[in-house]
Amino acid sequence: MVRPAARASAKSSAKKEVGMANEKVTRRSVLNSSAPSTIVKSRPSAGAVTADGPKMSVVVINDLKALEKYVPAWEDLAAAAIEPNVFYEPWMVIPAIRAFGAGRRLQFALILASEPARPTGAPLLCGIFPLEQQNHYQGLRRKLPFKTLRLWKHKYCYLCTPLVRAGYGREVIAAFFDWLAEGSHNCSLMEFNFVAGDGLFYQTLLDHFDRHARLNYISTYFMRALFRPDVDAEKYISSRLHRSRRELKRIERRLSETGRLEYMALEPGHDVDAWIEEFLQIEAISWKGMAGRALIQDEADREYFVSVAREAFRRGRLTMFSLRLDGRPISQHCGFVSGLGVFAFKDAFDERYARYSPGVLLELEIIRLLHARPEIRWMDTCADPFHPTLDRLFPDRRTIQDVVVGTGKYPGDWVVAAAPLLRLLNRKLLRRGGAGSPKETKH
Repeated sequence: MVRPAARASAKSSAKKEVGMANEKVTRRSVLNSSAPSTIVKSRPSAGAVTADGPKMSVVVINDLKALEKYVPAWEDLAAAAIEPNVFYEPWMVIPAIRAFGAGRRLQFALILASEPARPTGAPLLCGIFPLEQQNHYQGLRRKLPFKTLRLWKHKYCYLCTPLVRAGYGREVIAAFFDWLAEGSHNCSLMEFNFVAGDGLFYQTLLDHFDRHARLNYISTYFMRALFRPDVDAEKYISSRLHRSRRELKRIERRLSETGRLEYMALEPGHDVDAWIEEFLQIEAISWKGMAGRALIQDEADREYFVSVAREAFRRGRLTMFSLRLDGRPISQHCGFVSGLGVFAFKDAFDERYARYSPGVLLELEIIRLLHARPEIRWMDTCADPFHPTLDRLFPDRRTIQDVVVGTGKYPGDWVVAAAPLLRLLNRKLLRRGGAGSPKETKH
């Protein structure tokens, strides 16, 4: 069997807390990109600006063309973030706005720093918060009539951790909360949904909550499978699949008896469009296609995937792996490199070969290939919780959670304080209501 190697390129000192000075808020419409810009000066924050620290300001944009002007600064921010999130990088967000943003009240809070050391220089983009405004809060499984800002999560966004520049974590979060308290958004709750609970952003957020005595409530959390390499691939596989390894080898041998079996990886110089089209076709005949969830079954979904996959390949950050039988793919996997890790995006296999477990065989090959790349230190599977196969292959875990906090506008803090009791009452009502009540769904 052929196993070519895969290729896809992959001041943390805490500064004194500062407030916002001369905050600028820009508001435009995503759906009317030609609308004239307006700049509204909001009231200064109550926080003091230190003499030697940066002055922070917040610019709020809800116009696509205006947002695109910040792409170079946004790219620089993503490369210097305290925590990588490929789903919030501009080359993935901007196509998502075009594909999924219509009809949604989206706004992007950009946190800028003006350094005293370079007063004539352009402000430095230190944080970006993609936000969606909603009329109801739904964190307790029921719609409650409280206007809410939440991190924007479309259906192909598997992590919502905001990008924050290293060395500016405290300042960025303080500036963001000062803007929330200013209240021009007219929302009483802020929901940090789908953020990594084990990352530096969440730790910095907790530090802010602790120092400012802010009430907060974790409304949802779960763990999903995470890959971290071992000493070598064989030790990794044998220690985690010591019982089923022999059976998988037997299945692989039986599959190879039906034709020529190859493991392949997308490499520079390959026809990326051919790989993308193969993925779309195999997903269409998988269980996802049968359930109406394949990318190819929705034109907006298809265009989004093709756009971001092509751009990722151009940047050297697309990973695609394939198990082929007589030259035809029977299982494929797609992911995106960010920082020192990989975010798995999609996988699919031909249901006609399900008895050979082609998806598991390909995951084992991916484990081998990732071990051969020391620059890759982890892979987030981006999988649903309690995934029977991936949980067994990848015993490490990443915590994903939703955290809600008051913005400073009534009745936000009261809702957060009452949330545990409301959740308990909601569960009791669901139990009593039986089949006629709304059911809780997994995140």
